[in-house]
Amino acid sequence: MEKNADEIASSIIDMLKYERLKQGISHEKLARKCGLHRSAISLIESKKRQPSMLNCIKIAMALDIDLGKFIERELNAGAQG
Repeated sequence: MEKNADEIASSIIDMLKYERLKQGISHEKLARKCGLHRSAISLIESKKRQPSMLNCIKIAMALDIDLGKFIERELNAGAQG
């Protein structure tokens, strides 16, 4: 079954949160690294705020994550069902 855009967006948020926790980075530190407010990071991770693509890129860059590869994997996984 193919994933829809909302499912992929949710997976991106989950991955970003997982990576932040794995790296032991606080909301505050990540916010400083990517230029967002700490509360914005918290709202995004709790899925109370839908992040823009720009903010996803900023967070991914701050965490040194290849967001493009992750999205490609998600799209391919959905297509393979």
